[in-house]
Amino acid sequence: MTDRNKIAFRHIVWQTNIPETVLDLYFNHVRMLPSWRLSFPNYVHPAILDVVELAPNETKIITETGEYVFVFNERSTLVIEAADFVKTGILEVHYNHSLVLRLTISPPDSPGLEKNWVARGVEDFNEGEWIAELTRLDSQLAAYETAQTKKDDAIRQDELKVVDELKEKLSKLSPSKDDKPSWFRRLLRRAGV
Repeated sequence: MTDRNKIAFRHIVWQTNIPETVLDLYFNHVRMLPSWRLSFPNYVHPAILDVVELAPNETKIITETGEYVFVFNERSTLVIEAADFVKTGILEVHYNHSLVLRLTISPPDSPGLEKNWVARGVEDFNEGEWIAELTRLDSQLAAYETAQTKKDDAIRQDELKVVDELKEKLSKLSPSKDDKPSWFRRLLRRAGV
């Protein structure tokens, strides 16, 4: 591939928002999937057939079309001119055991921005079917999590409604004066409480 073709490819990568999509997918979904699989399996989209945490910042997901491994490395570098450490990172995506994308990333320039990390450069890029799948998967995972959250909220509201109805029914029951106090109330009276 000539230098001109490499430049054209990198330009296409930025125009199609592949770096932003992959960063969103990794930081908002993929890196949490192993713990979700254990604690909240209903939040894991059916397109994810399996997910394994290979190392603290290395996650493998398996879909119908292949296997992806996301590897995130973070480091701090001393910048002498600024007399400060600068946090940077690299996010790699491997598809079926081949490196398909390597991004250089760093925190956003302005504090308080929504994003944790921002793509600064594309070091490696290999075009393929993985692009369409990850793009589709990013939006599917976000929509699925939103739908699951709404379902859980509706279930919680129904449970609270049942509890409120039960409280109301119990409050309408008046204790009979002929009934003996419960053993617990008698115990409390003896204790002077």
